[in-house]
Amino acid sequence: MRKIICLSTACILFSPISLIAKEGFMCTNYYENVERKANNIKSYGSSLSQMAKNKLLKDLKFDTEQCISECEGEKFKQCNEVAKWILE
Repeated sequence: MRKIICLSTACILFSPISLIAKEGFMCTNYYENVERKANNIKSYGSSLSQMAKNKLLKDLKFDTEQCISECEGEKFKQCNEVAKWILE
């Protein structure tokens, strides 16, 4: 019985689920929002109304901050690059 408990505990501790749990729904949600809004601003460029551009930039800034807070790895790097672009 003791061996089963130890084996079960070891399986849980070394499970890959704990490694991927760092980035969850919130990271993915904010990352996708950052990509979409940045692409909209870049693709529409000067044809965006000032109101649309201001709103997209305001929302993009919020989503980028959340993405930086929630994400790691490549998603973090991409959000960091967008943050640099926003501040230019």
